[in-house]
Amino acid sequence: MTELEGLLDAKTATERVKGAGINATATPLYVRHKPGETTIIAYRFDLADGDSTHGYAHWCHDPSRADQILAKAKTLRPRPSLISNGLDRIDDHTVLYSFPNDARLRRLRWYCDTRKMRRSLASLVDPDDLISRTDTTTGVLRYKPERRVVNHVSLRTNAGAHRELLIRYTTKPHASELSHVARHLRANGISTPKPLAALEDGRVSVDEFIEGQQLQETIATGEANPEAIADSVARFHSVGLPARVTARTRSKELGRATGGLSGLAAWRPELAQAASSTAELLRRAQPTACVRPSLLHGDLHSKNVLQTNQGLSFVDLERVSAGDPAIDLGYFLAHGVAQPIRYPQLSPAAATFAYLVVDHYRQRSNAMSEAVLAWHTAVGLIDQALLVARHLDANWQTTTPRLLDMASATLSQNRITTRTLQP
Repeated sequence: MTELEGLLDAKTATERVKGAGINATATPLYVRHKPGETTIIAYRFDLADGDSTHGYAHWCHDPSRADQILAKAKTLRPRPSLISNGLDRIDDHTVLYSFPNDARLRRLRWYCDTRKMRRSLASLVDPDDLISRTDTTTGVLRYKPERRVVNHVSLRTNAGAHRELLIRYTTKPHASELSHVARHLRANGISTPKPLAALEDGRVSVDEFIEGQQLQETIATGEANPEAIADSVARFHSVGLPARVTARTRSKELGRATGGLSGLAAWRPELAQAASSTAELLRRAQPTACVRPSLLHGDLHSKNVLQTNQGLSFVDLERVSAGDPAIDLGYFLAHGVAQPIRYPQLSPAAATFAYLVVDHYRQRSNAMSEAVLAWHTAVGLIDQALLVARHLDANWQTTTPRLLDMASATLSQNRITTRTLQP
């Protein structure tokens, strides 16, 4: 086992962390690899008292690069965490950051620490009131090191005011664009969280937090209605395009998918043949037909649709764009097909449900070509295969090639069949 591979194994990673004086169990959750340069590995750290926290290792191919990263990180005044002083060198190649320290999300604690929120979120409460440090709570919903964190904050003030917030802090200053898209959707009858503020020069967006069940949960219980979902997606696609929306073309989809496959092959040579052959099929089958662009969700799957008391609501608008509706439908179908493979105990009905949604949508609109839908479904399956590997799913070494095989079969047949996409 190489030094880098050891950081991807829970047992070995825990041994290295404890060897550096950190008394916690490390579970790898996510990996981002730049061949020959650096690798980011995100962890959940579990403590003996039952508490847990986040952190990540920044592994460098060249130890001198790790020296530079450590020296720079020290100048940023690392903050103590639940497991250490916040910054540790666990071997010659690796610097370990523990939450809330992050090399690029430098003000992370201002949106994760209730003491700091009294200042960072002060604009959201009455000027004569103060945010309560003791009654306000916060929890991390999603964390991608050096990219973004999403928090649920239950904000309470000394005067008794209460607001449920969703805070997204990223390295990209696009909070204003997200707010613009959300307001546009809401003005056109599409339910999505209400935008409340854009902070940190646009790197922090604050939205209302919507209570509801993810579509994934209602599919599992048999409460979800595929026709209602298809109708809601069709209404989303029918909304006129807002200003400054990004175009999402097939050439961009091809470049993103083949780039991901190339990175997978470099990281895992044993998957190079499967990645290469899938990429070649994707290039050869790329459709040429064009359609009038529609407004796309861009990341349409069963975790980004909520069933609320007021109906269906679309969340996570970071990838809203303009393009062929087959992009959304193909990704939704690929996600549904992949769910029983990735989480068989949670989503046994996800694939069938996704087929029903797509079928009902296509009955509403006969303009969607079977070949175009098949191509975008294959792109979605490739994306799922890459996510399985990056998130280090259980049995990812077999699940990733299985999903790539399904993408290849879909491209070879140039159409969607239950046989080629059988979970």
